Amino acid sequence: MILEKARHLAISAVVLGGLALQPLVAQAETTLTVATVDAAGTLRNLAGKKLRDILEERGAKVKVRHIEGPVLGNAAQVRDQVAEGSVDVIGTDAAWATPYSNFLKATSYAFIFRDHAHLTSVFESDFMKGLADQIAAEQGVRILGAAILPSRAYFTSVEPRSANDFEGLKIRSPQLDNWLASYKALGANPTPVNWNEVFLALQTGLVDGGHGLPVDVKPNNWHMAAPNITDLEDMFAVHVWMINEGRWQALSEQEQADLQHAVNEVNAWMAESASKQNIEAIAQMLKEGEGSYISHSAAKREAVAALAGAEKVAEFPNAEREKLREMALAAARKMEGQTGWWDEGVLDQIQAVK
Repeated sequence: MILEKARHLAISAVVLGGLALQPLVAQAETTLTVATVDAAGTLRNLAGKKLRDILEERGAKVKVRHIEGPVLGNAAQVRDQVAEGSVDVIGTDAAWATPYSNFLKATSYAFIFRDHAHLTSVFESDFMKGLADQIAAEQGVRILGAAILPSRAYFTSVEPRSANDFEGLKIRSPQLDNWLASYKALGANPTPVNWNEVFLALQTGLVDGGHGLPVDVKPNNWHMAAPNITDLEDMFAVHVWMINEGRWQALSEQEQADLQHAVNEVNAWMAESASKQNIEAIAQMLKEGEGSYISHSAAKREAVAALAGAEKVAEFPNAEREKLREMALAAARKMEGQTGWWDEGVLDQIQAVK
């Protein structure tokens, strides 16, 4: 582990050091190194480029040097580099911020949020603003903002039509305890696999399925090995931007304002783009992978059918989805107050947000 960490820090130093040798511009400006880790063409990758471009177009004194792909390591490794200060900013899934707050584990746990609007309201609440300050003070990493994206979908070789179909299903999971516990609560068998290795894991049968945002999954070709796409709106994707707190405090007020404005603009763009691109990505994957789109939502089935054909969609009964929801929430309540999990009463606090 130590050698692996040292290797990534060394790579970071080479990449960033080489870039730092570029000629200095005449006008003083601050350049932040931003990593988005995901493959070229994914929504998160494009968000990193857009952040850079917005600041350029704005003529801001703070600039962005965008490091694309997993050059500096995986999301967890780059997150740690941000905490250490060798990378300034990371844009990634909120799941990788969960080590900084037990509450954030709830954002990557099945069925805790009623719908997309509910999750958005929670992130816009005063509670979340206070949490960002607390994380910055205690962990040295500040959450600048979050984009609430569409729901993740399951990509499997089988066609789930009931709660029982999740029993024993080997679902790829990041090495995060909240995801592992969430899949177990549904009766599945979570199997940790790095994001960039999921396609091979699906091909070889190491896992039976993966769970991800379709627009992000498409460039990774999961659908060619696991063509059936099941969308139960059990867990929504959340993209967060995290900056090293020391680096943030070193920025001038204007630089902070410019960066915050750009982050907010990118988040709005991500949410809007993801909703449209998600349905388009699903339809395209169904054509390429010859699978089915399975959902409890009639509106979503109709939207996909309009692009891919009615024969490509199937219903997941609401009664079966309710069984999975009850299983997940029952397990979540048992964990409340336990070491390493959210505090007692947090689930009720979340549900109270309108």
